[in-house]
Amino acid sequence: MIVLLLFNEELNWTVEQIKAKTQIKTELLHQVLVSLLKSKILFSKEITEDFQDSNIKMNHKIELTEDFISENLRVNLNVGLKSTKQKDLEYLNESIDEDRKFVIQAAIVRIMKERQNLKYSLLIKEIIEQLSLRFKPKVSLIKKCIDLLIEKEYLQRDVNDKDILHYVT
Repeated sequence: MIVLLLFNEELNWTVEQIKAKTQIKTELLHQVLVSLLKSKILFSKEITEDFQDSNIKMNHKIELTEDFISENLRVNLNVGLKSTKQKDLEYLNESIDEDRKFVIQAAIVRIMKERQNLKYSLLIKEIIEQLSLRFKPKVSLIKKCIDLLIEKEYLQRDVNDKDILHYVT
């Protein structure tokens, strides 16, 4: 890591000096410094043990821990970066689920527009068949989408048989 190589020149740097010397974006630099500070390779007298990424200021002095000894053969320096990847992954999964809801709703409307009346179980089966090439929709998600379309009054349940759905034109 380029940040660690700086400490071959001097034993202490301010965050601003590290940023100027490495030309790393502030957000990424903070993540790298958090990782190095948590692994105790670097330390700062201005930063407490339970610090956050936002606690690191540009004028804080960062020093190399000269007597650093690790219990492990290898030191994992990616500790702080994993949390950002996890947040990105969660956001990605949420956006995929949201997109899938719209695709499922569109498939439901398309099928019901064509058939007008259909049994609940047959509708679920047909949705799974139609969307299986794109992704495998979860039955629970399909049911939520059907209920949502009933609320939006695109569909309605039969008065006599609750298992039959009607397309509302």
